[in-house]
Amino acid sequence: WSIAMSASCHTDDRRPLMPPNILYLHSHDTGRYVSPMGHAVPTPNVQRLAEQGTLFRRCFCAAPTCSPSRAALLTGQSAHSSGMLGLAHRGFALYDYGQHLVSTLKAAGYHTALAGMQHVGEGVGYDEELASETRSANHVSATAARFLDSAPTQPFFLDVGYGETHLPFPEMPEQDSRYVRVPDPLPDTPEIRRMTAGYHESVRRMDEGHGRVLEALVRNGLADNTLVICTTDHGVAFPGMKCHLTDHGMGVYLIVRGPGGFDGGAVSDALVSHIDLFPTICEVVGIEAPSHLQGVSLMPLVRGDTDRV
Repeated sequence: WSIAMSASCHTDDRRPLMPPNILYLHSHDTGRYVSPMGHAVPTPNVQRLAEQGTLFRRCFCAAPTCSPSRAALLTGQSAHSSGMLGLAHRGFALYDYGQHLVSTLKAAGYHTALAGMQHVGEGVGYDEELASETRSANHVSATAARFLDSAPTQPFFLDVGYGETHLPFPEMPEQDSRYVRVPDPLPDTPEIRRMTAGYHESVRRMDEGHGRVLEALVRNGLADNTLVICTTDHGVAFPGMKCHLTDHGMGVYLIVRGPGGFDGGAVSDALVSHIDLFPTICEVVGIEAPSHLQGVSLMPLVRGDTDRV
């Protein structure tokens, strides 16, 4: 699949501009281990997305564990400010679910839908939670594609989350581990190579799911007017990575494609954070940023007004 990104949201100047749709693609525990970040892993769809959009090579999450990281991205504030200090399924919650991105977008006229997992508790209030057989990329991406095939009539925020690349990784034959490089913090042993091969298979499944959703955007004529945000929560689930305050635990890949100038295969080495995405979305969509946001919009970087934010 491929698209030619349009500078305009429509081709008929007599019609009003439609606010851009927003597609949020996210995975578990992927860190920076995707091909646009220079790793020899099977992620052709993520690679193509980077070549069409903007890759932020020095993006960091705001916490190296699942719920605090996701809450930071979706509330635009640090975990200690949002209240999500631990895992949602262990009793932690946001202080105020009205500070979630979904609330702001619903007030601006967006239809909000969830496919798969979100991991910040039960108080979010999506307009629609799409049924999926499992949280695997295979099932969740098919569910998201069906939503896109349903011809949505109003601007939408579609949240698509997979279980991949969370442990346990698929069990791989020993021969599949012959040509893998283990993550830098770890010793190169047969056991770790085999585990890394399992990660490669898991990330391949994640990438296949992303491709299915992105193809549905194109198939339904939605790609040009959809802001795609593709990232993960934190580092890979290896020792010294996930749950650690290191580059390997906090460093994540971030790709944004769509309206606002996120196109052309641009690469930014500016230091950015997940908490910057909420204010960026507000600027792209053209709505007032809530006062609780602690991040800053990335649009000055995209416009070339500055090389840091």
